[in-house]
Amino acid sequence: MDLLPENEKAVSIDSTSVCQTKHSGTCKLKKLIAFFVSISTLFLVSIVSLNKLGHLPLNANILSGDQVDRPHNINNDNVKVSKISKYYYTDEQLKELESLKLSTNNNPVLIEKSDGSTQVIHGRFLHITDLHPDPHYVPNSSFKSACHRGEGQSSKYGDAILGCDSPLILVEDTIDWVEKNLKDKIDFIVWTGDNVRHDNDRAIPRYEHDIFELNQNISNLFYNSFKNKDSIDPRDLLVKLIPSLGNNDVYPHNLFSPGPTLQSRQLWKIWERFVSNDQYHVFENGVYFFSEIIPNHLAVLSINTLFLFKSNPLVDNCDNRKQPGYKLFTWLGVTLKELRRRNMKVWMTGHVPPIPKNYDYTCYNKYVSWTYEYRDIIIGGLYGHMNIDHFVPLDALETYNYYNQLSISKNNSQIHDLKALFPDFIDEINEITNTQLFHLDSYHDFINNYEHFPHSSNDFDIMGGTPVGKVDYMDTVRKSFYSKIKSKKADSFNSSERYSIVHITASVIPTFNPGIRIWEYNISGLDNEFSALSSPNYDPWPVFFKNAEINLKNEYPDIFPDNDSEYFDHFINRNLYDDNDDDDNENYDNTDNYITSDVLKDPSVPPKKPDDIEAGPAYNPQLFTPLKYAQYYLDLESINKGKKDFGY
Repeated sequence: MDLLPENEKAVSIDSTSVCQTKHSGTCKLKKLIAFFVSISTLFLVSIVSLNKLGHLPLNANILSGDQVDRPHNINNDNVKVSKISKYYYTDEQLKELESLKLSTNNNPVLIEKSDGSTQVIHGRFLHITDLHPDPHYVPNSSFKSACHRGEGQSSKYGDAILGCDSPLILVEDTIDWVEKNLKDKIDFIVWTGDNVRHDNDRAIPRYEHDIFELNQNISNLFYNSFKNKDSIDPRDLLVKLIPSLGNNDVYPHNLFSPGPTLQSRQLWKIWERFVSNDQYHVFENGVYFFSEIIPNHLAVLSINTLFLFKSNPLVDNCDNRKQPGYKLFTWLGVTLKELRRRNMKVWMTGHVPPIPKNYDYTCYNKYVSWTYEYRDIIIGGLYGHMNIDHFVPLDALETYNYYNQLSISKNNSQIHDLKALFPDFIDEINEITNTQLFHLDSYHDFINNYEHFPHSSNDFDIMGGTPVGKVDYMDTVRKSFYSKIKSKKADSFNSSERYSIVHITASVIPTFNPGIRIWEYNISGLDNEFSALSSPNYDPWPVFFKNAEINLKNEYPDIFPDNDSEYFDHFINRNLYDDNDDDDNENYDNTDNYITSDVLKDPSVPPKKPDDIEAGPAYNPQLFTPLKYAQYYLDLESINKGKKDFGY
């Protein structure tokens, strides 16, 4: 389908009209000139077309890479804590907390920073996901037209389970409600992607400029709601915002390649107010980043889950050293190591949750192993995409059993001692070590159970529509994960360390009634942590990230070359569904590059957690341990009928 209007299509140049002498030097030169003229014309007409359509401003900075004039980052260069003291809510604030069903005894603290700024830590944060705003939504239109036209019963704020995306007013009023009711009660917002409508109407296809525009509009809504209007620093936010990339935030949906690309640089321009400058090069390559919440104490890592996603045709696995998922885990390892060195705690966040339905099994197992070996600092995972609130326990024992079987199949001597790693499950280990090669109980049971349903071949999130398969999906989660844990017998409380928890929250798009979630976490004693927070003389984060980038390229030049775009050219230029290509063949062994004999040679695999380090906030009550969450939803039917005012 043509991306340009009929009257603005690029002029094609016939090489035969340029010259007739096929082998002459002049002919070759003229052909070369004609080629560049053709390409230049297409590029310029495309930009003019986008500008005329009003979707994007004519902005050369989109393509300028390092030449982009990025705002100076005042707050994040080398900020330290100067003082921590108790902070007291007013009576009015306490009443507001009670009305929101939030705790009133999680005493906040006031942090004074070395740059003169202050920050109140409330011990709460918001998780919001899958807004899916649709600028073409028309009230009283037909559900069969995706609520775009025709006569029907589509409501002002949308209708649960009937298949349309979010009206703009639903998204705008949701963010406005959060600003008015939560801005002075939360520390940060985890915002896990899908800020664009589904590609569910052939009469109104999505183009790349539409996707950029919607992402920019939602970014502006959040930014204008939570920026510090009294500060000259464009990154000074009253509530920190941590976005992550959704599978519908890219063009075409699901398909995303490593950068630097036009998309990754445009995403930087859209999100640069939320990401520190020192991470620009990492971001433009992978669109993942680190965000510090409390200096040297609490952070959030935004993961680009499209590099782990089965539905991304540019991703094969996470074991090949050229794969973007492999690079992501390598970056993750460097970052987690530094966070552990600083004794910081961290939340992992992204759009697509790490469950068997979504991740290639090599990516799934690496994610599980990283969360297990860094369970002293990783608090949990926060994800969206599924449009229904639930949680999934990830089993490290099954992952390490998989690694052992892989080593055996490769005649490799590196075998993990499962009984030493999981001493509370000796009987179960004796059973699973005799199971079929490569069989992961939860992973393959999930796949087998889920594929039993007729709808399983379709990703029910890609095209929007009614929530087909949600009940079957939850039944599969119960059978594959919950029921097995319930049946296990452990000898001690420490057995919980075997699992890491993935939390998936409800969506704003009315797949069901729109929902958001507020988490509360322990900050008791944070006011006594002054010496622990301020005394270490750590390198500023810009220094760390610069050194990390240099060290990664020097130590692993085959993983992080100066320019590895040629590797992905064959993915982009070839037929993605060519069965003759080894990379796509079902019999292709994508574990050949997995190095089990020496994890030091494979930076995408975590080192073993030191025995003298205890499990962290997810397992033992301590600072930053999650205490509870409050789930909010919109009563769409009552609000649409005018029986209730808008509010969660």
